[in-house]
Amino acid sequence: MTTARRSLLVALSLAACAEHGPSPATSHPESPPPPLAEWDGPSIPESAVKAFEALQASAYAQGEREARAALGRGELTLQTFGLPAPCRERYARLLWHEHRIEHRALSDCAAVDELRMRAHGFNKVMEAEIGRRFGADALAVAARKAGCR
Repeated sequence: MTTARRSLLVALSLAACAEHGPSPATSHPESPPPPLAEWDGPSIPESAVKAFEALQASAYAQGEREARAALGRGELTLQTFGLPAPCRERYARLLWHEHRIEHRALSDCAAVDELRMRAHGFNKVMEAEIGRRFGADALAVAARKAGCR
């Protein structure tokens, strides 16, 4: 395959990816997102809205449970999804070498809402524990050292 054709295929696959984040400084909502009933878009049956909200809340709670179980085993881990930031490998190495925090990529492209919500719930618990052990700015310091910010 020629270099030009390979570059075109890579560009097309990247363009197809709907999500290009998050950066290594994981972001997550303080709580699950607002109910879809507040959305001002097309009419969606109330039963579908409630089912979707229940799925998101369940995935978020599952992520929190998984994080507590990991902490119980003595593991510190952060989860990410989406295309990797250019500094992700440096950031992951820094987290491991300085704090023994594993950096786990769940998906390299767009993630379904359930996976995203589970990762947000997981990271909320883990970031609180990391902040308690290493200081509230430990992740920000590692991101700066890795060149992410």
